Amino acid sequence: MRLRVPATPGTRRLACLLAAALTLCGCGVAPTSIEDRGRPPVISYSPTWVTVYLLRDGRLEPANIPVASDSVKDIISTLFRAGKQPPREGLGSALNKFSHYDTDTTRYSETAQRNDPGGKLGYRLNVIITGEGAISRAGLAQITCTIRQNKQESIWSVEVTRLFPGAPQSLGEHTCFEFRDLAAEGVRLPP
Repeated sequence: MRLRVPATPGTRRLACLLAAALTLCGCGVAPTSIEDRGRPPVISYSPTWVTVYLLRDGRLEPANIPVASDSVKDIISTLFRAGKQPPREGLGSALNKFSHYDTDTTRYSETAQRNDPGGKLGYRLNVIITGEGAISRAGLAQITCTIRQNKQESIWSVEVTRLFPGAPQSLGEHTCFEFRDLAAEGVRLPP
């Protein structure tokens, strides 16, 4: 049911004035001028630096490289990338024929024996790689010592597994100490 109001000159005039007032008022928000508040917000990136071990004349030499985070996965990926684009002249890598595939961390059991005065539990890091051929002892040293340098407190040993091509092959569990004979002159390797 609609209610009809007879249109008289006075009601028409009132309707027009009301429509004009609503048009001028808009949505009820007063316009403002543009104000400069400085630069737009930007997320600043401050890289984390890690030490990776590359080779100079077959000997382990540390190099500091920026990474997005100090996660194990980022550290290993940075090691493999740094070998293909060395940060300094004369550095190379025994890992160039290989690629980092994945990492897996397992906890040592509470019954594991280790000369740790704090009695803390540690982890074994399994680094899974892919690539043709056999990885050299220097390549194993690069992976192991890079991890031990950056994660000394938590990673007690590093196990390397070559996944494919061919059948998966475990390349053993290592500590950096066993590669001390590969250290460049004046370089002290982590345990």
